[in-house]
Amino acid sequence: MVTQENMYRLLSIDAWRNEDGWTWNNWYTIEEDIYLGYPITNRKLLAFCRRNGWLSEESKGKLIVEDDGYNIVILTKGTKEPLYAFEPQWEV
Repeated sequence: MVTQENMYRLLSIDAWRNEDGWTWNNWYTIEEDIYLGYPITNRKLLAFCRRNGWLSEESKGKLIVEDDGYNIVILTKGTKEPLYAFEPQWEV
């Protein structure tokens, strides 16, 4: 069932690395009103992104997914550089 709680906005993240990790410098909306379904696993999310052309096949095994308490963030596995974020389309 598609509900507001399942809708997200996909953001491309521009981040700077500092001594504490990464700081989001800016972000850009790639697409709005994305339905992820429920339950969404990390593996399903990455596969969904590849099917939609947001991630390449070469990214397999090189990314991780974390929930930062607000967004679902896709990061590089080694450096944890944030690449994309799924922002909820409802107020948390």
